[in-house]
Amino acid sequence: MLRRGNQPGRLAKQLIRRVGDADVALAGAETRPKVLKSLEEAEVQEVRASVRSDGRTLEELIAELRMEIDSRAERRERRSELIKNKVEQGRLWRSVGVQERIPQMALAEAARKVVLSVLAALDFYVFAQSYAVLADVGGYGPEWWLGGLLGVAVFIAGVALAHGIKASILARAQKQMLADADAGRLKMDPDVREQLVESRSSALALSLTAAIFLLLSVAGVLVRSQGTAGETTGGAVILFQALIPLVAVAVELYLHDPTERDEPMPNLVDRRLERRLAKAERRLRIVAAQVEAKVAKIEKLYRVEEAILDVEQKDMGLRHTTDLVLGGGHIPTVPTNGRVAEVDRTELEKTIKMARRS
Repeated sequence: MLRRGNQPGRLAKQLIRRVGDADVALAGAETRPKVLKSLEEAEVQEVRASVRSDGRTLEELIAELRMEIDSRAERRERRSELIKNKVEQGRLWRSVGVQERIPQMALAEAARKVVLSVLAALDFYVFAQSYAVLADVGGYGPEWWLGGLLGVAVFIAGVALAHGIKASILARAQKQMLADADAGRLKMDPDVREQLVESRSSALALSLTAAIFLLLSVAGVLVRSQGTAGETTGGAVILFQALIPLVAVAVELYLHDPTERDEPMPNLVDRRLERRLAKAERRLRIVAAQVEAKVAKIEKLYRVEEAILDVEQKDMGLRHTTDLVLGGGHIPTVPTNGRVAEVDRTELEKTIKMARRS
């Protein structure tokens, strides 16, 4: 096989010296190129086999990633199917201007999440510190974390209360808009009017949410009052800390828009899977390109050896078996390096059959 550093024609000369007897030349000039072709195919197969395992690993990884991405896309599609009516109703109500009749503050979704996260963290810390003081423990023991979880519960209840209040405001705004449209005080597309569905606010759910929020807030105030007992500034501290859950309710009341119901979108996990898939596909393309480049280089080198071999054999007077002319049981003599070879008809026929089978 061709190796790095070999001079052009070295393999061709080796074939002439070591494969068969060039002085007798029974095999014909076409046999050594076939040997050369076999060596080329073997070397190409060796190159392809050397990266076959890596390519197969990448293909399996790509197949797994695509299956996972498709599975997550199907789940998002099922969730979208469940809320598509709410999404459409939100779009229709926004088209007739219901957002202008409810308290609303425009803020990007990312900024809204940051604000709520800060308020939740603040509630967690304040309750955790108060509960730790009440239990007379230091550090970050179980009591500290229990107080923090109580603060998170108060925050969640406040957010749920804000959503309930906003839903009630939206329901009243929708009812008033439909009444104005029916009375002619509000111009509305009849086709859109027929598709609008008025929201219903549950007084029981709103009352229950408010009761839970108040009970948790009162429990939080009691925890804080016990934790700051004996301090001169205890009253002011309790009042300040008690306002934190109410601040969360007020903020979410203005930031939350009940008409915005977006379909499920790809999240961080989906984007990470997409990046891994793109990286694996890029690696597979690179491996394939490298293999093809090596194969092309090998084929080019063997074409050079084939051309040199053809020239060498012609210079030695070697001819193809099919070019030999039968006559009188003998073939014409072929001068090779000053010697004369004479072969009978039987031997020539065997040689021709061997050349055809090869």
